[in-house]
Amino acid sequence: MTRTKRPGGDKKRKFDATDERAAKRPNNTSEPIQHAAIAPTPPPETTAPEPTPIKSPTQPPPDLTAADKAHLKAYLDRTERPFAVLAIPASKKRKRSSASHQLVQDDLYDPRLTLQYEIKPFDKWSSLRKYKKFSVGSESIGCGECVLVKHTDETTGPIDYDAQWKARVLEIRALDQEHVYLRVAWLNRPEDLDIGRKRYHGKLELIPTNQLDIIDAMAVNGRIEVMHWDELVDDDVKAMPEEDQYFWRYTYDFVHTKSFSKLREICVCKTPQNPDELIVSCENKDCGQWMHTKCIAEAAVEPPTTNGNVKTPQKGVKAKKRASKVTTPTFSPDSRAVAIASSGDGEMTAEVFIKGQPKGPDVEASEKDEIVITDAAAARRTEKVLCLFCQSPLG
Repeated sequence: MTRTKRPGGDKKRKFDATDERAAKRPNNTSEPIQHAAIAPTPPPETTAPEPTPIKSPTQPPPDLTAADKAHLKAYLDRTERPFAVLAIPASKKRKRSSASHQLVQDDLYDPRLTLQYEIKPFDKWSSLRKYKKFSVGSESIGCGECVLVKHTDETTGPIDYDAQWKARVLEIRALDQEHVYLRVAWLNRPEDLDIGRKRYHGKLELIPTNQLDIIDAMAVNGRIEVMHWDELVDDDVKAMPEEDQYFWRYTYDFVHTKSFSKLREICVCKTPQNPDELIVSCENKDCGQWMHTKCIAEAAVEPPTTNGNVKTPQKGVKAKKRASKVTTPTFSPDSRAVAIASSGDGEMTAEVFIKGQPKGPDVEASEKDEIVITDAAAARRTEKVLCLFCQSPLG
């Protein structure tokens, strides 16, 4: 039986936020902010002339006088973006005068994202009380959780989850219930970064970064769950994201290198897996390679080699070079094919069927592995599904 990988099931997307949970917090609400008792710790002992950056201000701020609180409130009310996070490049030499204000963030999904940063104005930020949780309507959200962040002032109608920004809450500070601020790390969609969305990106894939920001809690539209997918776990389908679940599998270093962490490359095209699409593996024990079913369909409509075998690209040839030779027609509504491709001249179409696929309620799965070729005269023939590496039959 051919091994396959693709998230299955018919679970609905689970969100803790509802449409009624507006991002705007009610004025004069009686619901208190949940205070986090922070035990003071002594400053780190150092023998070097330059103090070591700390994770966050550990001493709770002293109680503000009425005058100081009024002054801070006036500043927050008149300033659209009262706080800024400034990342400190690794090559920048710390100045003794500002070292005590340099902080470090070291738990951003991937150790390579660790960074030092400063908050401006630090005196006003450190004057705010630190909390473990904040509330959005009746929902309580804590540090370490991921949230939806609105980017427009539109508050009517259902929430467009996919269009909302996503972020992870790192720190919560507040003056009062009307002035609550969150230090966050952004989780970007592929199209939000210079790389753009690629063929291997899942529909709900997010890319964690070390791009930090401070936002008003009023911009939060609720909590979301974002799972980590370890794509190196071949045989554990449960480790894969559901088709309706936000996930991440690699990161982007926004501050230091402007680079992505490495993804696993598979198939003859040497590109990563899209978790929304089926991949299959060769059962030949001397091969065992994973392949995109899309690449199998594309290979089926390419001219054969002189020895009659299916023509496959050499290692290192990118998928985009093959794109001009084949096209992707639309599936018919009742099709059981897991992949489809047409030749560039439209004279031939190949549909790939895999035994037991597709899965789901009220879906009739295919009974065997095969490729159905349809020519320009609508004549159909079937072929075996062959491994693109060793030419062994699958299934």
